[in-house]
Amino acid sequence: MNTIKGLLLKDLYVFRNFKNNFIFSIIMFIALITMGSLRNDIFTIGSILFLIFFGMNSISSFSYDENADSDKYLLSLPITRKDIVLAKYLFVFLNSFISILVGILTSFIITILVRGAVQNLGDSLRICFLAFTSVSFLMCSNVPCIYKWGVEKGRMQSVIIPALLVFVLGLFASLLLFLFPQIYLNFDLAYIFKISPYICLVLNILFYVISYSISYKIFLKKSI
Repeated sequence: MNTIKGLLLKDLYVFRNFKNNFIFSIIMFIALITMGSLRNDIFTIGSILFLIFFGMNSISSFSYDENADSDKYLLSLPITRKDIVLAKYLFVFLNSFISILVGILTSFIITILVRGAVQNLGDSLRICFLAFTSVSFLMCSNVPCIYKWGVEKGRMQSVIIPALLVFVLGLFASLLLFLFPQIYLNFDLAYIFKISPYICLVLNILFYVISYSISYKIFLKKSI
């Protein structure tokens, strides 16, 4: 446990280099919500903006490790490859989780200041969950690519593979609806949106478990 804690602290120290970017994100958020047409989407804007910021911070931690060749140093210590991969995934998850909390809290405060009250809070929170799941999908698709090809060499794959996964899932859904059109007829979007937080929870667990398993197998075979 102390090993994981130490590895997490190592990555969290990287975050200090992005404090100016974080302040810039808040300023951009405030600037965007002053636009009348966007005031009704404060929660959506806030969650996406902060998710992008913290997501980029997660990727940057890989870049720092790659440039410093830290994996070679860490493996010279009583640290296993499993510890390194697990700590990195915990860092990615914590970044995404903190970002959604910061986005919700900031959006809530600004909504009170702008409107004087929060309207449709349940729907706004569901949108935040959907945004969190989307970013989790992107991050969980990118991390195995980084372990396989590295940050610099894997840039192209980090774009192509998530896009290919989305295409395959879309194609599968289209084929399913074509073969079983009654599914579409009985599809209640309102109900699906209502239970979306539970669906998002299951999807996030699947994303992280599958992605971690792939990354660990890649890193286990990687020559360092």
